[in-house]
Amino acid sequence: MDNYKTIIEIGSFSIKTIIYSQLNKEFSIIGTGKTRTRGYTGEEIENFDDFIDCIKHSIVQAEKQANYIIRDAYILVTNQSVQIKKTQKDLNLNGSIIEKNDLRKISKIKIPQNDNYHYNLYTSHYKIDDKLITDNPVGLNCNKLSIISLVSMIDIKQINLLNNIFQKLQIKILNYLDSTTSYYFYLKNKPKTKTNVILIDFGFNNINIIVIKNKVLHFIKKIPQGSKKITNDLVNIHNISFDFAEKLKISTIDLSDTRNSTVEIPIWEEFGDNKKKNVGHDNLKEIIIDRLDETFELVLKSLPKDNSFYSYVFTGGGSKIKNFYNYFRGRFGHDIQFLEPPRTCGIPKVLNDASIMSTYTSYWILTNKSSENNVFFKKIDSFSNKVWYKRFVDLL
Repeated sequence: MDNYKTIIEIGSFSIKTIIYSQLNKEFSIIGTGKTRTRGYTGEEIENFDDFIDCIKHSIVQAEKQANYIIRDAYILVTNQSVQIKKTQKDLNLNGSIIEKNDLRKISKIKIPQNDNYHYNLYTSHYKIDDKLITDNPVGLNCNKLSIISLVSMIDIKQINLLNNIFQKLQIKILNYLDSTTSYYFYLKNKPKTKTNVILIDFGFNNINIIVIKNKVLHFIKKIPQGSKKITNDLVNIHNISFDFAEKLKISTIDLSDTRNSTVEIPIWEEFGDNKKKNVGHDNLKEIIIDRLDETFELVLKSLPKDNSFYSYVFTGGGSKIKNFYNYFRGRFGHDIQFLEPPRTCGIPKVLNDASIMSTYTSYWILTNKSSENNVFFKKIDSFSNKVWYKRFVDLL
């Protein structure tokens, strides 16, 4: 019998749901849902009922596709309630050979906790005598074995808020995940991923920056400036609806189009005469480019100074703007790649783009379970004595 699991991403622009199944140790996505977020700014709830309704609508879409009723789910949180910290735990071995049991011992060393946060602990890598970095230290001699872990901390106020919402929806929450660690482990373990990567998740309210150096998480930053500002500019300057401005931003305006054509847009009137006017394409393009210039000058200035070569990788809904690649290369001199779910993953074509990538990376982590040789992902329950482990493939 299939084993069904669900991931629900709570985003500021959209609520995304993935239902996946396991049969004979094989995983497949069998249901997806995506709806516009309403009643929620990404940080605060403005209308409780609207917020619940849009979550429910995303869930129902996925349930209908999968022919399955969701009873429990993993919740992916992407807002500023998430903090990521590094921690190091040491084990003295006095020159002996590292064995698998030593990895288990060092993973069980407790870390200090604060009851104001929900904790997940992810093993990033190991260090040998504070010099050698490795993902698999078994068989090496050392005096000191260190485990470097990423601690994902989600504000308990956000947890309590979502607990109340999903209790109302009669869905049990299995655990809370975050997009930063999901992206990091996904990129780290992809065979074709470069050693040094700058991932820029160009979201609606925020831009999430992740810098990976020598396959180690080197730098993270969240900038509260996303593609929403472009949409707002189009709305305010041309007095159009939010939805139509989104359509212009993603589907209509081409950043490489130089033909000076016109775009037909509706004119809002009190009595709704359905009139339209023509606006120069270059005028609309200039609005988008001005805002992109401002945003990415800020992004590039915020990156750490480093002479190493990095591959620039973009994901998120904002990166779907037409010919964004040519814009970024021409303006800032960097070739870029786009991170999207693989076409074979089972996501319908309408959803199979960069806007759902954070949800897909969480699916990838949860479905890549490990054998006994692999590392622990530890969920730490601050409100009870329960500590349980979940293993993943290739995180060593």
